[in-house]
Amino acid sequence: MPAYRGQPAHRVEDDRLLRGQGEFVDDIQIDGMLHAMVVRSEVAHARLVRVEVRAARAAPGVALVLTGADLDGKVEPIGAILREGMNETPIPAHPVLAVDRVYYVGQPIALVVADDRYSAKDAAALVEVEYDPLTTIVDPRQAWAAPALHDHIGTNVVMKTEAGAGDIGEAFESADRIISGTYDIPRLVATPMECRGLVAQFDVGKRALTVWASTQVPHRVKTYLSALLPQQPLDVRVIVPDVGGGFGRKIEVWPEEVATVYAAVELERPVKWIEDRSENMVASHGRGFTADVEAAVRADGKVLGMRIRMLADMGAFFLTSSGGPLGNAVQRVAGPYAIPSMDVECIGVLTNKPPTGPYRGAGGPEAAVPTERMMDTIAVELGMDPAELRRRNFIEAGAFPYTTATGLTYDSGDFQVAFERALDLADYDQVRTQQAAADDGPVLTGIGIATVIKASGGKAGVRQSLARVEIERTGHVVVVTDVSPHGQGTATSFAQIAADALGVDMASIEVRYGDTDLLASGGGTTASRGLAVGGSAVYTALEQAAGVLKTAAAGMLGCAASDVLLADGRAYSGLDFHTAALFDEVVGVALRTAGGERLVFDVDYELPANPFAFAAHVVTVRLDKGTGDVAIERYVAVTDCGPMINPMIVRGQIQGGITQGIGQALSEGVAYDDVAMPQQTSLMTYGIPGSEGTPAFVLENFETPSPTNPLGIKGIGELPTVASPVAVANAVADALAQAGASSAGVDMPLTHERVWRALRS
Repeated sequence: MPAYRGQPAHRVEDDRLLRGQGEFVDDIQIDGMLHAMVVRSEVAHARLVRVEVRAARAAPGVALVLTGADLDGKVEPIGAILREGMNETPIPAHPVLAVDRVYYVGQPIALVVADDRYSAKDAAALVEVEYDPLTTIVDPRQAWAAPALHDHIGTNVVMKTEAGAGDIGEAFESADRIISGTYDIPRLVATPMECRGLVAQFDVGKRALTVWASTQVPHRVKTYLSALLPQQPLDVRVIVPDVGGGFGRKIEVWPEEVATVYAAVELERPVKWIEDRSENMVASHGRGFTADVEAAVRADGKVLGMRIRMLADMGAFFLTSSGGPLGNAVQRVAGPYAIPSMDVECIGVLTNKPPTGPYRGAGGPEAAVPTERMMDTIAVELGMDPAELRRRNFIEAGAFPYTTATGLTYDSGDFQVAFERALDLADYDQVRTQQAAADDGPVLTGIGIATVIKASGGKAGVRQSLARVEIERTGHVVVVTDVSPHGQGTATSFAQIAADALGVDMASIEVRYGDTDLLASGGGTTASRGLAVGGSAVYTALEQAAGVLKTAAAGMLGCAASDVLLADGRAYSGLDFHTAALFDEVVGVALRTAGGERLVFDVDYELPANPFAFAAHVVTVRLDKGTGDVAIERYVAVTDCGPMINPMIVRGQIQGGITQGIGQALSEGVAYDDVAMPQQTSLMTYGIPGSEGTPAFVLENFETPSPTNPLGIKGIGELPTVASPVAVANAVADALAQAGASSAGVDMPLTHERVWRALRS
């Protein structure tokens, strides 16, 4: 029987989903269930003069209307997880419902609970809110000098993270050139197919709360709910059904969720809250960074040092994970380059916008944009090919493990080989030759490069994972993991790992997840930890199980345990392959020794260090000089994510990540007017990419196993999204340069209008 690992097995999850048999939060139906609707602020900054709810409470079918006053002193605000750079200044926790002021358009003010969603929506429209408008802060650059949004904090500068090493002064003094640039990354909406949602059911007799949530982190939701409802000592269970996408924005604990749970406890009836698309567009964003970069460069292209000053628009409050991208961005700006001196700082400031937080890449794209845009800027200034500039600055293959000047230690890799393969697949030299010989026609050709790294596993603490393997007397194997998937094919990949480790068919493997009653704790699906951490935990438990089974089989086969081979649903003697025992027979012998009805193997695994994946993307675009339209002609990506469990799943992750990044580069972004009103509040005005704008991808993988974990895994889920936005942006900038137009100040999203204006500037 061929090994399952490394094979493109079809996803076992897909059949029921394609047949419409999935169960998402909104599919959950419970007798007597009520429905919640949120009343949101229509202005960005104001005192709440009056929140009148009498008409709403008297409306047909209404069971409860909650305001901030009703929850004051009963429910704690949602605080952020403290990270480096968040200790000196108080961090603004998010109130569950606004009490006396609102701070952004979309902030929850009231919760209306009724018999059905339509009655709740009608009653919510009866809530009257009277505002006393206050001055807004829109531009994060103005936040420094503006009056403090929160009086108890006294400043709008609430987070500062730093990294760096080397003699930055010497680097700039000895440089032949000092090259600078400023690069903006807009606020983005994650736009998962399924918006947020939650069902809460309270058993008053048992004081037990069961929550079904569309989340990436069920154990975090459990922990926060237990802490935020201090006067309700509950036995909390969080269940995650099918999740229609998360992309990092479902690792938070949200005010609407807490309010819904409170209502369920108060009413002693189940309550459902489902977010609609317009709410999703205004309630939370990712990114929102600006970076000023200075590079000290030798005439031969060697980068001696960089100074980078980043400004992060945090919105009016922090949520649980808002601080994560800042610290990540500061460390990741080194990229795959051997830059000896770096001085990096990121400041988080408050504005009258919704909170930001991790969005696919979580600091990775925010770091790649300034570094990769600067590499191309340096190449232009020196009259050097951007591919050659990168070659001269890559970390050499023999230098690993390599510690960057920003404090990250890369475990392994061969950046040069993967990069050269990407250039070959893109016909890079030929396209450059054609570009140089092109006439002054209506279409410009641009070539963009991005070479990036991405860690897997996250910070210490998140790198820990529990797993359990249970083997029943029949030979049925149950794998329990803390990884809570939302489209990654976890059940398939983990079943492949288990089938190989125990030598059984994938059909005999059952993978369970998404229920806090299964394991005592868990990190969920964040920070590309799924396989690197969760998979390693499962593999470790499987190795223990295989060891016990081999010992049992050795006595049956008359050989040493080290000579036993588990394969094809049997245990074989390596001394005589004609001697074998069936898998369930071996399990029976092991059970007689261990006792009980099943073999159980529990593992508490901790990833000792982060593995780092690498990607080289090369993009060719065609730019219409008359319209500013950008069309991607060819997209090449070569990726080193270590050994692949399932190449088909890896390819899907890469394709999805690139497409998401193309949208960020060309069409996505949330803009605000001068009173902090969002201008993109639906998919009619927010430009997520469509299939017609997505090219055929040329993808290859280059495998350098990581020494950090037993599978050699390097995460793949976020890496493509780190590279693709800046690769496309570099390609557009290169096309503009062919027409003599400057790309300075032409930032993402590179819409038709922006590109057209740049051509005419």
